[in-house]
Amino acid sequence: MILRAEAPAKINRELRVGSRRPDGFHEIWSRFCAIDFSDRLEVEDSDALELSCSGIPVPEGDSNLVIRAARALAGYMGIVPRARMRLEKRVPSGAGLGGGSSDAAMALLLLSRLWSGSAAPLPREELLPIAASVGSDVPFFLFGGEADVTGRGERVTPREDAPPTEVVLLLPPFAIETARVYAAYDRLTGGAGSLPGRLEIETSSTFLGPNDLASAVLQTHSEMVEYWNSARQAASESGITGSGSALVLRGVTSEGERDLGQRHPEATIRRVRTLGRADYERKTSS
Repeated sequence: MILRAEAPAKINRELRVGSRRPDGFHEIWSRFCAIDFSDRLEVEDSDALELSCSGIPVPEGDSNLVIRAARALAGYMGIVPRARMRLEKRVPSGAGLGGGSSDAAMALLLLSRLWSGSAAPLPREELLPIAASVGSDVPFFLFGGEADVTGRGERVTPREDAPPTEVVLLLPPFAIETARVYAAYDRLTGGAGSLPGRLEIETSSTFLGPNDLASAVLQTHSEMVEYWNSARQAASESGITGSGSALVLRGVTSEGERDLGQRHPEATIRRVRTLGRADYERKTSS
């Protein structure tokens, strides 16, 4: 039996960052929104645990979140991890789109069904603590749609889905290391960031709110400044998603999209739509 699922990416409509916690992570408050740009994962029975990848290169072995998710789930279920997994990688790593976390969440969903045999697979709610142990953003991708993500990213509060919204992704040809951006954020704030009482997108008419990491991204990666300026010129709203390197643009005309491509031929420009929870569940159900 072969099981398949899409692994959609996400954007941050707003990202606020608080102070560093004793465990080394920062408190965050972000509005995540799933989009119809995805990897694809297949799993089937095997005598060993193996992962093959096509498309964009990804880390191998236990450094890959898909493998880590599989081992964590097998440990929880009290079984030996055995599965052949094939990942078609399209969402770039180090872009702030959560591609690796989404892949890990899909591994949990598919392997739960594969390893449950004739019994019912583990419900998504039961998978939450396993997902959190694999990575901060992984729990969100068990449900998708639109949600507030807090703590270090492991606490997920679903929100009512906004109407489907079309945005353009401007994807520079390089990855950004999240740890480096947070270190710069600490230098800029003295480690004393604070969370607001509410997200700006709740009280404004804008689709995108502030990203507290944006200044740190621009400081640590000067090559992002040109992309940042181009995005602001081309769109009515724009911003860096997560810790970069992807930028999200709203209100870009076809002509503006063409101009972006001519200005940045080295970058990838992709028009996507947001995914509500029901559409997300259909895409992630094998």
